[in-house]
Amino acid sequence: MDVETSIIIRTLNEARHLEKLLRSIREQTYTKWEIVLVDSGSTDSTLEIARRYTQNIHHIKPEDFTFGRSLNLGCQHAVGKYLVFVSAHTCPLTNTWLANLIGPFDDPPIGMVYGRQRGVESSRISEERDLERQFGSTSKILIDEAFGNNGNAAIRRDLWAGQPFDESLTGLEDVDWARKIQLAGYRVYYAANAAVYHIHEESLKQVYRRYFREGLAYRRIFPGYKFNIADLIKSVVYNVPADFLYAVRTRKTLKKVLQIPATRVTQCLGIWRGLNYHKSLQKRMALQLYYPKTSESVVIESAGQHQLRETEVPTAGIGEILIQVAYAGVCATDLEVAQGNLEYYREGHAQYPIIPGHEYSGVVVEVGESVTGIRKGDKVVGECAIGCGACPACAGGEFYRCASRKEVGVINMNGAYGRYLKMPFRYAHRLPPEVSLREAALIEPLAVCLKGLRKLGAQDSGAVGIIGAGPLGNFCAQIMKRRGHTVTVIDRDQRRLRLVDKYDINAQSEIGALNGFPYLIDATGDETVIPLLIERSGPSAKILLLGLPYLRPVQVCFSTVPCYDKNVYGSIASEPRDWEEAIRLVRSGSINLEDHTAAVVPLESYETAWKTVLNRERFKVLLLCNPSLAGY
Repeated sequence: MDVETSIIIRTLNEARHLEKLLRSIREQTYTKWEIVLVDSGSTDSTLEIARRYTQNIHHIKPEDFTFGRSLNLGCQHAVGKYLVFVSAHTCPLTNTWLANLIGPFDDPPIGMVYGRQRGVESSRISEERDLERQFGSTSKILIDEAFGNNGNAAIRRDLWAGQPFDESLTGLEDVDWARKIQLAGYRVYYAANAAVYHIHEESLKQVYRRYFREGLAYRRIFPGYKFNIADLIKSVVYNVPADFLYAVRTRKTLKKVLQIPATRVTQCLGIWRGLNYHKSLQKRMALQLYYPKTSESVVIESAGQHQLRETEVPTAGIGEILIQVAYAGVCATDLEVAQGNLEYYREGHAQYPIIPGHEYSGVVVEVGESVTGIRKGDKVVGECAIGCGACPACAGGEFYRCASRKEVGVINMNGAYGRYLKMPFRYAHRLPPEVSLREAALIEPLAVCLKGLRKLGAQDSGAVGIIGAGPLGNFCAQIMKRRGHTVTVIDRDQRRLRLVDKYDINAQSEIGALNGFPYLIDATGDETVIPLLIERSGPSAKILLLGLPYLRPVQVCFSTVPCYDKNVYGSIASEPRDWEEAIRLVRSGSINLEDHTAAVVPLESYETAWKTVLNRERFKVLLLCNPSLAGY
């Protein structure tokens, strides 16, 4: 029999319910399946039961377990075209469950299907009501809503191969994965006719732990989400009476009704603590952080030659701080450094070896002498252009104009593709507690955009044309729309254009006539775009070249500039005031970072990250340099 579908089951002491699930799988009308079981240290008869149904059993140590890691292990040993995930303490309602779960994949845009879940008689009332609310009786396609549930779900194996589950999450790896494939243009389908009973027989302590884990994960996936103490109280005040009404309607026993207040309070408290754990973590960070003498960094030895290798952890000198790097953003400039294409390297102004990376966030772990305003445990981000500090340009805060400047990860100064980074404290910016390190890694490119737009000086509400829907173009589009401009983004990549739909921004795939735009922004770095902007723009147009540096000479008839009063601005780097504004925008949630922070890979996978950026397979990729800081 050909295997079309691999059913992956995670187990830990599931002897009580496992055999009922396995028998039900055998009774399904759909028969092209195999079972792959991943066990994380069962001490009961789970494995004995499992061996009666499959020999495809794999083990993960309890200390190595995460939900994503165990799923990835099962997927690696699966051969099916489709991968089904089902909890070991579930049981299908019908013998058509599997067929109904796989059926929607006949539609190619469907990347994930999740089925209905229902409670059982032993379920807590709050749990049963939540399942009824979350899993309705009508099937649907999810468009913008990021949801999925691996207690009863299926995905395409080829999509998993390109986007494995995030192994660092403490839960909600299914929601995270669903969100990522939606960003890639696929759809999630809810199959109400693929139903299972989900049996949760948990103590209050276990309920708290489950929702605490999910709160931690939700904070990672949606950094801007807020759930404060007032929200906690509102949730309890609303849900407890609603649970009582549900209990009356469904005629629950008095014993179960009396469990409602404690269950709902425990659930809401777990969510609140998980979502806000970063705040208490900050208070302890200075005491908990430590650093070794050597660590790992990505080192570019010469053009085209790079590797992850052991490097010495630097020591903070006078006026310097040592940062434990949390996230480093992958930028096109990093690739140019690695390939040796930048003019700085071709002309000898910059030298190898160098550690790349100028978009980053982290936590201060060492403070040198004469450092003021920054302490151990502070969350920080840092500027890219590092001036000498003595010349007139530096005195005016324009460090990027310094004749002897260095650039973090670009020119003669090691960057953030490593566990640790040393830099002068005057170029660091402290972060407010509510800004996560994952969000903060995008502050550098956001500040670059703000500086360029400041130079452009678009004061009225005139139309803005933006060439390039990549990260910089996306930021510029959001900012200019927020300032009241009519914005049009131009890019041939339809996947990137779809990401600006949510901001009510116009989109087009080709550069046509540009005389209708008083303001034009190139966010591509493509030298072939500049002549088009200058020649096709209307009189008095203002043109911002934000995608610098360009690799090859640009040939353009500049007579069209003075003759028609056109203004061309080039902008690189940023100034302290731009960083202050960028931090305010992120803190207030005025900038949507969901698409920018969706893809995170470990530092060890930097080459894979580079390839996905080079091939435009991902909108933006962040490297997680220190997993211990992932939820901070």
